[in-house]
Amino acid sequence: MAKIYLTSGFVQNPPQCPSSKTKVDYYDTKLPGFLLEVRTTGRATYYQRYKDKYGRIKQARIGHAASLSLEDARSMARQIRSQALMGVDLNLDQEKLKAMPTLTEFVLDQYLPYVKGYKRTWELDERIFNNKIKPKWGNRKLSEITRQDIELFKTDFINADYKPATTNRYMALLKYIFSLAEKWEVIDKSPARGTSKLEENNIVERYLTALETENLLRELKCCEHTIVPDLIEFLILTGARKSEATNAEWKHMDFENEIWTVPLSKSGHSRPIVLSQAAIRLLEKRKGLLENTPYVFVNLQTGLPIKYFYRAWNNIRKNAGIADVRLHDLRHNFASVLINSGVSLYEVQKLLGHSNIQTTQRYAHLEKSTLKEAVSLVQSRIYAGENGGLNG
Repeated sequence: MAKIYLTSGFVQNPPQCPSSKTKVDYYDTKLPGFLLEVRTTGRATYYQRYKDKYGRIKQARIGHAASLSLEDARSMARQIRSQALMGVDLNLDQEKLKAMPTLTEFVLDQYLPYVKGYKRTWELDERIFNNKIKPKWGNRKLSEITRQDIELFKTDFINADYKPATTNRYMALLKYIFSLAEKWEVIDKSPARGTSKLEENNIVERYLTALETENLLRELKCCEHTIVPDLIEFLILTGARKSEATNAEWKHMDFENEIWTVPLSKSGHSRPIVLSQAAIRLLEKRKGLLENTPYVFVNLQTGLPIKYFYRAWNNIRKNAGIADVRLHDLRHNFASVLINSGVSLYEVQKLLGHSNIQTTQRYAHLEKSTLKEAVSLVQSRIYAGENGGLNG
């Protein structure tokens, strides 16, 4: 052990450590406990010695002299001394930092096992993480990722012309990962807390006219695909979500009572869907074509539910002259037909499986137009005669 007034010149070119020792400690005469450790390899490292609240001598590593100036090292040493005097367990903080997982370790070991237990879209989370987040921060410790990093992450997607909805989806996953890390006390505070969402463009809901519906049904009959036309017609007839229809199983079809029970809907609960005669005929046709398959719309090559059929659907809608119609619009159209036929919002809520009436309220404008037609009927009856009036 040697005592010396540490200077920048000494730190940059310290005496070589004797081969008989593994290291030599040079204690600073200016700041008690501050020292420079020099190894036989020539590497020099700053440390600060202090007493913990129990009076035990501890040593906190500050950093390598090659990457940290003497002035900055002394400043950090003073902070360590101050924290030690206040009773902060610096050794505990260092141990916590060593045990801090990287973002990839946290997602693989804690996040994904947790969400797999309840989140049906966990595979999408995994893909977004692997493709968008992991390449950027995968090897960094959770505590090293800052609020500024999060904001830059969002800005990168904006500059790359990603749609606001897509950017918000990526940000939502990132915020959830960090909020769980904070909740489980892996980190003290989420760096994503309070980050704002981008304003999304309002998507115009699309409804089919009677002629467009006729054209679509005609194209479904002309399509040579063995599964997609039936699947699309089934969506038209039931108003079901795409995922509900593609995962439909024969065991959930009650032909006698004309009920299809979706075992797990978007709300997290099972829900019954009443089947029309047209839907029943379509199902019976498919049942006659399939043998020993549990799924209604099965990929015969894999034996699993059909998943990817965008190309077939895109050709169908283009040929029908409705290239702007999305599959989910068929669900909106189902509601439109019901509302314009005089069915109440409450009944539409039940048929669509909405958990609350507010979600169904989006179709209220259709109901108003229907009521306006009804009022017009009254008007025409009142003023039917040339003389006008109820008694005319």
